Amino acid sequence: MMIRTALGALALAGGAACSRETAPPVLAEQPAGAQVSAGVKSPPGSAPAAAAPERAERSSAPAVVNLRRAIEFGDLDQARALASAADAAGPEGVLLRARIAGLEGRGVEAMRLLEAQKAARPRDPDVYAAAAELYASRDAFDTAWMEIVAGTKACGETPEILRAKGVCWVSRENGADRGLAALLAARAADPALPFCDRALGQAYLLVAKLQVKAEKLPEALASARLSLAHDPLDVDGRRFLGDCLAASGDFGGALALLRELIGEGQPLTGELALMEKRAGFARLLAQDKAGAIDHFLSARAAGLSDADLSSAGDILAEAARARCDAGTQAYERKDLERAEAEFRAALDLWPDDLAAKNHLALVRFRRDDPAEAARLWRVVLEVARKEGIELPEPVHVNLAQAELKRGEKAAARQVLEDYLRESPQGEWVGVTRSLLAQIDAGSKR
Repeated sequence: MMIRTALGALALAGGAACSRETAPPVLAEQPAGAQVSAGVKSPPGSAPAAAAPERAERSSAPAVVNLRRAIEFGDLDQARALASAADAAGPEGVLLRARIAGLEGRGVEAMRLLEAQKAARPRDPDVYAAAAELYASRDAFDTAWMEIVAGTKACGETPEILRAKGVCWVSRENGADRGLAALLAARAADPALPFCDRALGQAYLLVAKLQVKAEKLPEALASARLSLAHDPLDVDGRRFLGDCLAASGDFGGALALLRELIGEGQPLTGELALMEKRAGFARLLAQDKAGAIDHFLSARAAGLSDADLSSAGDILAEAARARCDAGTQAYERKDLERAEAEFRAALDLWPDDLAAKNHLALVRFRRDDPAEAARLWRVVLEVARKEGIELPEPVHVNLAQAELKRGEKAAARQVLEDYLRESPQGEWVGVTRSLLAQIDAGSKR
């Protein structure tokens, strides 16, 4: 894993910054006796500064503070909108302009500004640190470390130099722990040091992922939360925290994070559906079948097909049959209100249940709603025809009666004639002809 920086704007990437073969030699293990600070071994040849660093004054103007944050978190539009604030920030403003140029991909312009500042302020650690972070953002890790070496010689191991070391270590394969140590040391030495939060967020996230691989889930959870404490809007960090919460059994927290991300426009509906399915099986293991069914229904609503649901779908179908049976029993007791509730519940569980549709149509017909009854019976007939299902009762006759009840004689006749044409030797020919005759007789009166 790696951190990419655009002079402070960091984004976690999927692959390692460099392999063992391509890692900068100065980032390799240092010889015994090398200077050590905050758990980060200093490069060969580094030495304490001969004189104190000469930093540019750090502006506390709100516009400059906001500009720093926009740059740090890669909000280029906001950085451009606030860029004029850099003009009143003195030497620091030049560094901020260089960072904006880096964000915009104008690396040559950024380095021109930084080199000019280095010539004018050779003991300003901010300049070396900004240059190192810019080179790291372009995967030029050898050159980035050369800036760190030069900055250390000129200024000592200042908080700014430590921060740049942390960024470079985190950008290197297997460097997350050292990078985090350097960043924490930088922030401890200067609690107000800018351009640390995004880097710390990514460092903690990388450490958390290593902890998961080492099967240290409680530690990974703690690190993931620390990552978001520094970078609360990071999508990868929030998704990772959700995975950790789910692995620890907190599916409620995991699902809440995914829903929050989806609400912000992240395309994670499929991930939410799978998490709902996992949560359902967790509830099954906890002997909470009702809770499991709720999660399986949510998984379907989020996009899982019956095939995707697999055994979860079987559980929903079984629950639907149970509700349908309860509805049938209520219907036989002439409790039409309870019967309707059970049939609707069955269809919520399994929308394709033909028996529940047929029975609900019958209840709606008896409760004087022929329009819904007709709609449901039409669906039953269409599915039966399409799938070659032999219906155990004359649903077409029921449909015709519903059409008649709502004053649609032509529609009723069409349904009956369609049956006679399609099934001239069918089981329900007699009752079909009888109803047709009644319609004809009524028309002549």
